[in-house]
Amino acid sequence: MKTSKMKLKLLGLVVYLTIFTSYTARGETKSHSPRTDSLKMAYPFELKDNNGMMVRMEDFRGKVVVLDFWYTRCVPCMVMAKPLADMREYYRDNPDVVFIDVNLDKEVEKWKNSLVNGSKLGKETFFYTDSLSISLSTAPVGFFNDITKYYEMTGVPTWIIIGAKGEILERKPPRPLPSMNGIESAGSLRFKAIINEYLLSNSKEAKAQ
Repeated sequence: MKTSKMKLKLLGLVVYLTIFTSYTARGETKSHSPRTDSLKMAYPFELKDNNGMMVRMEDFRGKVVVLDFWYTRCVPCMVMAKPLADMREYYRDNPDVVFIDVNLDKEVEKWKNSLVNGSKLGKETFFYTDSLSISLSTAPVGFFNDITKYYEMTGVPTWIIIGAKGEILERKPPRPLPSMNGIESAGSLRFKAIINEYLLSNSKEAKAQ
């Protein structure tokens, strides 16, 4: 009973903090004009991973890419860590799907420390990402990198699903919220459906050719 109440409190906290985070970020980015309708292709980023290697969007041509934006100690991010981990596990053996998390901290060491030691939420330690995701950083500019300006981001966590040709499939996919009583959330199911339907469609096109 206590566990269920705690889960409900955490979900409520997610909703509140997500609204608050979006509101705060919107104030920081209000000088940018919306480009939602004009964005067709993914931003051609070049960012370093946690080993200092340069990673480019172009490196993943031919694959579905899930871009996942976050920063250290982002509470909504931490609460969604488990369903995101489950989703990465679901696609673990699918070479056509790649997960890339983009950290928006300004300090590289802060980001790297959170990858190794996680972040505390109450008495629990959460690891937002894992080895099934490619971890990149926008440090030292943090949120004010060109990639966030391009996507007109207003807060985190933010996910963007990109197709095999670099086309944007979904800029605001459903939120993969935690499961309740062993039942996967509708958001997680719809998130997977976007990817799976695209993969199926691509497979049919390839066979037709």
